[in-house]
Amino acid sequence: MSKRQVRVKTDPELIKQLDQTASNEDLVEAVFTLRLSTKQLLAPMRVEEVTQQVLDRVSQQVGIDAKEVNIFRNIGAFVISAPPSFIRELLSEPEIASAVANHQPKQIRIPKGNA
Repeated sequence: MSKRQVRVKTDPELIKQLDQTASNEDLVEAVFTLRLSTKQLLAPMRVEEVTQQVLDRVSQQVGIDAKEVNIFRNIGAFVISAPPSFIRELLSEPEIASAVANHQPKQIRIPKGNA
């Protein structure tokens, strides 16, 4: 699949983590969803095939591999632990619809008062 300009919905926290990561020695974890046809969902085996094709292509382009990958075949998504350059390149792939940081900052919950 040739690259084309597509907009990937990207979590601001993921961009922040990529910007704060000092080098390709450090790893960033992110959850990616595949761009699916609006007519039908991809079959689980096809999700695995497409994911592997994209990861292989990115690996060749940046010259490094992802450290860990877990494919969620039934929902068209995968989680990955990889150097920032790998993650950034994944964001430019046409098969990718969205990306979210796997680690989110802790939020402080304010309990509701008794009214």
